[in-house]
Amino acid sequence: MILSSTYSLNWIDTNSPFYQQALSLRYQLFFAEHELSKQILFDAQESHSSHLAAICQNTLVAYGRLSEIGNNTAQISQMVVCPKHQRRGLGSAIVDRLVEEARVLGATKVVLNARLDAINLYKKSHFLTTGEIYPSSSTGVPHIKMTLDITKAE
Repeated sequence: MILSSTYSLNWIDTNSPFYQQALSLRYQLFFAEHELSKQILFDAQESHSSHLAAICQNTLVAYGRLSEIGNNTAQISQMVVCPKHQRRGLGSAIVDRLVEEARVLGATKVVLNARLDAINLYKKSHFLTTGEIYPSSSTGVPHIKMTLDITKAE
């Protein structure tokens, strides 16, 4: 996936101003409507994850997180794209870059928990749904587990 010159993909750390923008966007799009505390953003994986941002005109417009969870498995989570930047390939570009990084880290499988309206985004990157639809434990929003065997995706 090639992004237009308008966007760049960048790994960011937790000291970056872009990380603060990522936290804000994640909260706004996932948790604010449920009136949850902003502390929900800081789960057990947050500080041990790699953070990937799509930047446009010095503003974070999309984000994804990659975590190593053991057994040669990595997890993609907290994928978010600012609504006015959706449908431009940013989500797919982030997923593909996170999968590439998981491969570099030695993972053989990547898992994620997808909102139902995002299933097609992940299917474009060859993820398969597994299991049954379930409500998120924090928001109640329906999700389904998806997996990618990256030994077959090469």
